[in-house]
Formats: sequence, structure tokens, C-alpha cells
Amino acid sequence: MAGEALVLFEVDVCVPAQQFRIEYSLIEKGGLPFVSEFLLRLLKVSPLMSADIARYFGFTSKELSAALTPFFQKGEVSVQPDGRISLSEKGLRLFSGNEDSPSVRSRQDYRRSFTFDLLTFSYLGGKIPSASTRRAVLLDAGVEVRAVSQQRAVGAFQNNLHEIFRRGDLTGKDQQDSVPELYKISDVRKSSDVCFLVEEALCLDVDSLDLSFEVKKGIAEEEEYIGRRASMLHSLNGHENFDDVVRLADKLGDPETIDALSSGVMDFRGVAQRALSFGLDDRRGDVRIYGSLQLNRNWDQVCSLLKKHHDKISDSEREVATRLTWLAPCSHGLWGKSSRHGQALSKFVEYAGLKSKRNDRHAFEAEILIPLSSSKDWQSKKAANNDCAEAKEYLHGFVESETLAPLEVFMLSGCFAVVIYHLVVPDRYPVPIPFGFITEDPARVRSIEGLVRSVLDEYSFENKPRYLGGLADLGRNL
Repeated sequence: MAGEALVLFEVDVCVPAQQFRIEYSLIEKGGLPFVSEFLLRLLKVSPLMSADIARYFGFTSKELSAALTPFFQKGEVSVQPDGRISLSEKGLRLFSGNEDSPSVRSRQDYRRSFTFDLLTFSYLGGKIPSASTRRAVLLDAGVEVRAVSQQRAVGAFQNNLHEIFRRGDLTGKDQQDSVPELYKISDVRKSSDVCFLVEEALCLDVDSLDLSFEVKKGIAEEEEYIGRRASMLHSLNGHENFDDVVRLADKLGDPETIDALSSGVMDFRGVAQRALSFGLDDRRGDVRIYGSLQLNRNWDQVCSLLKKHHDKISDSEREVATRLTWLAPCSHGLWGKSSRHGQALSKFVEYAGLKSKRNDRHAFEAEILIPLSSSKDWQSKKAANNDCAEAKEYLHGFVESETLAPLEVFMLSGCFAVVIYHLVVPDRYPVPIPFGFITEDPARVRSIEGLVRSVLDEYSFENKPRYLGGLADLGRNL
């Protein structure tokens, strides 16, 4: 991106990779022992009589013979008709270009481990640990690629030789000046399957207003990877909900969102301007926020509000814990698919455990509301327990509702509410576009909480209450 980038959505992508044990031979240049080097350097300057060489180094005739014999045997020095010893043409070739010191080429054999991804066969490193697939979108290489991965690894090793050398993994020795010549590859064997994590971020260029994924190191942005990523994200991105977001904004009394969507597309110019002015809404005093709730710039504001209101609650005479609710959206399958989500959950648990200063009781009654397709949706329950394992004891289920589908809400009853709309337009945006506002206005907080509670109190198509209770308790009934 050319201009300043505003991160809107993060998603972790797990790329399949394999580790290979490769046996290979290199032709390497190496230096000579001290005496041998200076003997050749002396002869490069001028041919000399053996007596002069012995005198220069302080050698006896026997020591001089021992020093010269290897070079005579290799044909690198010779005796001229006048008896002087000189470098042969082969000996002169030991000096590359204008270098003062000679070097020799020798074949060295190696057996080392190298890891390549199975989509682009980029070099990922030597022995690398397998990344956790938890909270990540998993890409698949396909059976056909896995069947020929050892053959593909041969080409990948050759194509990535400079990169492997640059990282210092080719020989495991101190870095040389130039890449050694690959003499041959003797054997390639697959040793293990691993997952490589790519942390993707969809960004808005605030100058050009272009949306694109931030370029990441570690894997080449090649067609195969981009295509697999796009296909998997599309399958999880859900159905278009533009009109649903507009209706929801109207129901919540949010004209700013309606204005931002009035042209039929997201007003990214307005987003960029608001983001650069810290999102202040002059009309209401609310704070507009852009991007996922778990992004540092947004989550820091949430934590600041929690601390502020915990201090107030702790100093009050309240005997009942204040309800703290985090409602997950159900309009797409990408919520929580990043490592930052785990960090946010850990912080949520930390605040959920805070106690009142006056009576040593918990200040908050915390819950994370997870949408399920039905009371018997064991697959979503299992996924939630995996993706939100840090906060498992606070997970509660509810049968999803069209009304709340695009909505993510983080609210402390009677204190503040963070509203995030998850705008899904698959034909335009590869992932949801989260945006919304933070309010501490008591009337607005009551309105938002009232909407959420009224939907949870409804009966679902199963003729049961939409709110299902704790996921742990629900599991015993499935």
C-alpha cells in the first residue's frame, strides 16, 4: 500500500506444509592454511628459486619440500627451465579476479531439514514447529499435490537455493560471500507434516481508498495461495447483509451508519476521515470505531471503559453484580479467527474475575453469547469451546436470529455499549467490514440492551426460548 493503512479485519490462515530431509552436495570455495596461502601469494608475485623461498619462510630443505609437494602433485606449481618455481595456469586460477588470496573448490556433502509450503512451495525455514490450527482458517493442498510433494520439493530446493543460503540454512556454517554451486541432490524424504500460520490483515489505504490484504512475509503471494485463500474466505464470509445492517442501524437510532451506507456501498472516504480524527461523532458525543473489536486500537478503548466503570461500581453500594455481555455475530464464520481474539478473551476473563472493593463479591456477571443454528447444534458448540477456550466457563448459547445476525455487542449494563456491525458483501469485500460506535449515553445503552434481551427472550422455531443458557449445561442435553 502506498499510503497510510487502516487495518479493518484480521484473520489467521493455516497453510499446509511439509518438512523434508534432503541430502545434497555443494561445490564450495574455501581458504588455504596460512603457510600454503602465503606460499602461493609469493609465487604469484614472481617465480623464485627454491633457496629463495626457503630463506623467505625460514624453511629447511625438507620443510620446503613438504610445503611444495601437494602443489606439484595437483599441477598448481611447476619448475621453469631456469630452475625457478612458478604458478602454473591451474595455480593462477586459484586466484579469482583481482583477489589477493587463493581459494580452493571442494565438494561437501550435507543432509539437512527444509520446510516448504504445499501451495507455492516457498521456503519457510529449516525445522519449524507446527502452528496451532485453533482460531485459524485452514487451507488444503489437495491429495494430488501431497502425492508428488517429494518431487516438487526437489524443484523447490533448487529454486529457493539463494533464499536458503541468505538465511544461513544451506550449510549451517558462517555465511560465505557467494552461494555455493549445487553439485547434486542425492535424496529427498518427507519427514513430517506441519502447519504454517499466515496472519492476514485486510487494510484500507486512506489515500487511495483501496482495500487489500497486507503483504506478509513467509509465503509468496502467488496465484495458488491467493486463489485458495479467496475460495476459503468466500465460503466463510456468509451472505450479503447490506439491507439488514441498514435496518438494524435504523432500529438502533444510528443515522451515521445509514449515511455511511446511503450510496449503496460503504463510504470509505468517510471512514478514513473519521479514523484519522479518532472517530469522534460531533452530533452525539459517541465514538465511531472501525475494524474488528479485537484490534488493539479498539480493544484498548473497551478495556479503558471496563476499568473506569469497575472503579465506579466498586465504590458504590450495589449488592448485585452488573451484567457484562459480549454478543457474537452470526452473519459469517470468520468471527474470532485470529490470535488477537485469544488475547481479548484472556483480558475478558481477567475483568470478569474482578471483585467489588466494598463487599468482595464479583463486580460483573459475565457472559459471552454464542449463536447456534439450533439447540442441538453440537458442531458450533464444539467450535466455540475450541475458539473461545480461555473463556469456556462464560460461554452461553442462543438460537441465532436474523435481527441480530450482523451485530456484535460488548456492553456493561447501564454503563456503556460497543456496537459493531459486520457488513458482508462478498462480491465487493473478501471479508466482513466491521464498524460501529461506542456510547455511554444511558438512554442509548438501555435501547441497545433492550433490543438484545427482547430477541433472546423470543421463542425460536423449535418452540423453545431462543436463549439456551451455558454451553457447558447445554452439552449435557445434546
